[in-house]
Amino acid sequence: MSYNVVTRQGVRTFEDIDDAGDYAQAMSLRTGEPVKVFHANTGLAAFTVKTKKETK
Repeated sequence: MSYNVVTRQGVRTFEDIDDAGDYAQAMSLRTGEPVKVFHANTGLAAFTVKTKKETK
């Protein structure tokens, strides 16, 4: 099954859910916004990644 990661820059497709999650997390850290991951075949949301940058 493939997964689409949707960001403001566009949509990127991954065959592996782990790769999609890693990319979504990196993009969320970079932009500070939630990133949604969808099943490419069904269009249903698989999960949403929402991360915050740590400030010390």
